Amino acid sequence: MEVNELQKYLLANRIQSSSNSVSLIKKLENLELPSNVKCIKKEVAEIDHFKIVPENYKIAIIDFEGSPVFLCGILIHNSIRIYYIEKIVDKIDLYLTIFKILKVACDLIFFSFSDHERIELLNLYRYLRVQEIDVSEFEFIITFPIVNLQKNKSKFESLQEAIYSLNSKATAFTGDALFRNNKLVNTLFTYRKFDEVISHNINCLLNGALLFLKRWYKNYKL
Repeated sequence: MEVNELQKYLLANRIQSSSNSVSLIKKLENLELPSNVKCIKKEVAEIDHFKIVPENYKIAIIDFEGSPVFLCGILIHNSIRIYYIEKIVDKIDLYLTIFKILKVACDLIFFSFSDHERIELLNLYRYLRVQEIDVSEFEFIITFPIVNLQKNKSKFESLQEAIYSLNSKATAFTGDALFRNNKLVNTLFTYRKFDEVISHNINCLLNGALLFLKRWYKNYKL
């Protein structure tokens, strides 16, 4: 579901919560994964130019890699989880895993840089239906909102433009070799260079969190 400007203001004022994200992260850790879906876990340290997302913020950053999708990264508070497959024939298991994760974390407000993740999520759902997979428990995906962190949808804004617009210290996560050419992701997957793709995805998640904290939330919080 696309989120309009009015809804963004409403969402911004629902972000802070009395609950914290620690229990949710534990639920995700206990989620049973198919053997062909890998999971990389990383904790984010707070450094001078990057303040981690507070525990009481009901938000997550999500980022997909590949066409078709073979990797999904999610950042909640200071915890990053990267879910991926090493063979594209296993994509159905990955897509069902993504849906299970979103079902567990559905109380959070999800953000991504661009509308790609929101549109791709619908494509994954439709693909599974075409494959005659029972997705009845995941019908919420049809209207699942993912907020676009781009500044102005009427004019294209690249991720590097968005990051550079913040301040000079905010460029620390742009040392990513794929920062300006993420089309290489599929080639890296073909050659089984998973570490490089994972590193790129982590950078995307951190940049998304940075844009949320330093720009989006400041603009929409009343």
